[in-house]
Amino acid sequence: MEIRGARASELEQVIELSCIAFDANSHERYWQYIKGDSSYRPSQTRVVVVNDRIASTLRVWERRIRMGASLVTVGGIGSVCTHPHYRGVGYASALMRDTIGYLQTIGGDLGVLFTIIPEAFYSQLGWTSFPMHRFSVSCSSAVSSTGSAAGQITDFNVETDLDAVAGLYDIANAEQSGTVARTRAYWDMAPCRIRGVLPTVVARRDGNISGYLNYEVDGKRAEVREVGYNPNAPEVLDTLVCHLLEVCETHGVEKIEVKFPSRHPFSERLIATCDSLVTKTDRSKMMLYAVDQLVLLRRLVVGWESRIADAGETFPSLAVRLPMLNGQQAVLRYNGNGTLQVVPEDADAVDFGIDLSEADFWHLLFGEIGWEQISSEATVSAEVSAFLGVLFPKRDVIFSSSDQY
Repeated sequence: MEIRGARASELEQVIELSCIAFDANSHERYWQYIKGDSSYRPSQTRVVVVNDRIASTLRVWERRIRMGASLVTVGGIGSVCTHPHYRGVGYASALMRDTIGYLQTIGGDLGVLFTIIPEAFYSQLGWTSFPMHRFSVSCSSAVSSTGSAAGQITDFNVETDLDAVAGLYDIANAEQSGTVARTRAYWDMAPCRIRGVLPTVVARRDGNISGYLNYEVDGKRAEVREVGYNPNAPEVLDTLVCHLLEVCETHGVEKIEVKFPSRHPFSERLIATCDSLVTKTDRSKMMLYAVDQLVLLRRLVVGWESRIADAGETFPSLAVRLPMLNGQQAVLRYNGNGTLQVVPEDADAVDFGIDLSEADFWHLLFGEIGWEQISSEATVSAEVSAFLGVLFPKRDVIFSSSDQY
């Protein structure tokens, strides 16, 4: 058995294996994930080779994702599969372990995957589940809205609208925890188009694009994947909600499934207009892995220092031992003058003050929970608690279903 990056001459074997494992009719689609991705390198396709044949494979997608207001480097793991003749031997597990080493060599901070098989396979390899909050509403009881008066809705035109949409995405998600940093080249990649990243419609006001909506109608169901808008002009959301409900009425749609949280401003407007029961649909199987906790946390230091400066509070020198990820220890050390460090250990460090699971620590890092939600159970001093409250605020977290990966 040999584990390594694929060679160019082996990529057809990899595509054939993906067709066997997932969809026999998607040969061209799988090739486009390679040929149509300007960031692709053969080393990103990891393989187990047995007797000169590809027995198991996976793909690593190199991306950057926002954790809080900071950007971290991600290795998105996908297309994990083993040939039926080689299953049950442990090749996929060996490949997953080797891939962590690969992520270290390319400077990856965080491993992310979305699994269609039971999570137990990846949990035993050190991966932790993280929910993606979604919801659905019935649109049969939608009340009338005058939101359409605020702007004009037109179909998205990739030739004329993409630059403005890409700019809106950057503005809307500048500090949106969980979102992928999309370069202009990313928007042009074939995988981006295959996964449905491009909007369905755009909203114009005074001739300029002020918002966009990515949705699809399938029979009696509508799926909303993404919305983008300038936070300084939230009224465009009423226009987009009104448009969506008009489309649903025209097509006889009964249920709208939204692929981002109910706390989003668009979601709140949609829920209020539909005036129906909100059903949570947190069925995602996203999983995370800290490649190197020290390096990962160091990526967050600049953002943390900015929060301390903006807080206008004075904190003494202190050191706090943070919860562990994948058995890795880190200490957050503050010098009292605005500078933070992340170090392996500090003799003067105090414990975090609350026993958090790895899953809860991930939630804290992304902002799914804030320190104020758990501080009452912590045993740290008041000054340490105030310090951690500044670093770990509660945030809205969005993982776009179109960015997988």
